[in-house]
Amino acid sequence: MVTSSVLSLRRARGAGTVLLLAFLALAGGLLAAWAAPARAAAAQRSTASDEVLVHYRGEPGEQRVSVPAGESVSDTLSGLRSDRAVGYARPDYLVHAATFWPDDPGPGGRGHWYRDQWNFLSPTRVIGGIGMPGGWQRLIADGHPGAKGVTVAVLDTGIAYRNKGKRFRRDPDLPRTKHFVHPKDFVDGDSLPLDRQGHGTHVTSTIAQATDNGLGLTGIAYGVKVMPIRVLDRHEVGKGSDIAKGIEFATAHGADVINLSLDFDPDVKHCDQIVSVCHAIQHATHKGVTVVAAAGNDDMSRVSYPAAARGVIAVGASTYRGCDADYSNYGTGLDLVAPGGGMDKAPGVTADLHCQPKAQGYEIRQYSLLPRAAKHGNFAKFGITGLEGTSMSAAHVSGVAATVIASRACGKHPSPRRIARRLKSTAVDRGAPGRDDVYGDGLLDASRAISPRTPCGT
Repeated sequence: MVTSSVLSLRRARGAGTVLLLAFLALAGGLLAAWAAPARAAAAQRSTASDEVLVHYRGEPGEQRVSVPAGESVSDTLSGLRSDRAVGYARPDYLVHAATFWPDDPGPGGRGHWYRDQWNFLSPTRVIGGIGMPGGWQRLIADGHPGAKGVTVAVLDTGIAYRNKGKRFRRDPDLPRTKHFVHPKDFVDGDSLPLDRQGHGTHVTSTIAQATDNGLGLTGIAYGVKVMPIRVLDRHEVGKGSDIAKGIEFATAHGADVINLSLDFDPDVKHCDQIVSVCHAIQHATHKGVTVVAAAGNDDMSRVSYPAAARGVIAVGASTYRGCDADYSNYGTGLDLVAPGGGMDKAPGVTADLHCQPKAQGYEIRQYSLLPRAAKHGNFAKFGITGLEGTSMSAAHVSGVAATVIASRACGKHPSPRRIARRLKSTAVDRGAPGRDDVYGDGLLDASRAISPRTPCGT
């Protein structure tokens, strides 16, 4: 029951029940072929196989000389170098597009993170992917690797971002503690918002997990600063008044993006039931803070609050096949969808014949505090774990919003409205043509959102 004094909030999905083992066995080999790093290919062949470059004494420049059929490059070079008329003969070295492929191992060897993180791959490789490798490379080229210089506030169950005594340990695959700023715990009333459940650490990992560090998995905006704000207890319940305080705190302390991977029960239908929360959101957006929230997991044709509040980017969940997830809320208030994992809604709802409601669903995997261990009071055990829900979807959008801000593709200080338009205008259209109530403006596309070649609009 919801009252005006204590509002029950829920994380935006429970721990996933579908393991990724079937996916690895069935699709791992195909993904390996799709996602093989360009630098591995370059190591196998770094020079042209059909020609060499030759400079003849007394002549300007150099000329291309074809390698005869059946002869190797080295044989051709040896023959040319024996000719006294040849000043030098060298291979014609190949050049490759600069690509960033993190070395995080995931469940396999070096650089095999993609076996678990289908959600980050290009949509040309996995339909439900958001194209992070291209986005990462653009940020590196622009001098803002991993959205460096941006702050994302995560209002959740807390984050395992630092050690405390023997009981609480830092998640080793999160950024260093110095990347966590202005911590606040509104549940216990102190400045140590340590995670006692796992949800908040998982959400933060999607946004900001350390990347290219040879450990675990990757994060979208791995260079951001994170503001950890605990507003949900170990049972994932919190008070609406604390949510409002958390939003106000994040706004006052310099957050650029606020992530709300939580929702009120369905009987909260209007802002006048959660006045302080909606006022805090209005103040945040007025101050230039982009607010992102989970649309909810009740499979309702109505977006839950606070995602339904004015000025919030409301995010639904999509699956491996790019379909709307069977649990995801939808409706007129939905802005876009992003990977949340799980199973597809039926084609009759999504208007997409590629959706397969009986097919295997895959979770969103991150290196995180293990929920089962945390449930039994062990806050020092970490590993790769899967969750599904619009909580995970909101985290994807918050991470990409941070990268858009860092890229300055929409200016030095883009407004929340401009960020929202950017994300929606670059999204991949799904379902019925154009905007619809199931997918909003489409599936999040990080690479296009970050690209300076894509017009930002007003």
